[in-house]
Order: sequence, then C-alpha cells, then structure tokens
Amino acid sequence: MSAQSKPIKYLDHPAPGWFVLDVMKKTWRKWDWVALMIDVDLEDLQKTAHVRERWLRIPGKHRSRESAWNALEDIMATRH
Repeated sequence: MSAQSKPIKYLDHPAPGWFVLDVMKKTWRKWDWVALMIDVDLEDLQKTAHVRERWLRIPGKHRSRESAWNALEDIMATRH
C-alpha cells in the first residue's frame, strides 16, 4: 500500500480571512521560514469539516522563530 501525499501549496501573500497556526523553518538548518495558514478561525475549527491549508513564505532570513513571527506580523499588518 502506498501513501499519497498532497502537494504543498504556497501563498504569495497573506490572504484576507486566513489565520496563522504556526511558523517553522522551511528546511532544517536554514534561515528560511514559512507560516502554516488555514482558512478557518480557530474558534470555528471544531464546527466545520472543511479546512484548507496553505504555506506562506516569510521573506528574509531569520535566525530565530521570534524574528520570523515578527516579520510575519509586519506583513499581516501592512495588508490591512
């Protein structure tokens, strides 16, 4: 039995109505970070069966998770 994996889909920019679950390194031992985003608010997550997920590349090189989160917050703030 072979397991099928879904292709990873990336967003070019944060989409309105999408929520960040977490940020993580794209590749181990690199400074490239991505954010896992879903299209459902966490409060409504248990009420729905359909959730889409996408990855968002966080621009720049970040040495820490905190630095990547700060960059992501800056991106999110400028979209409104």
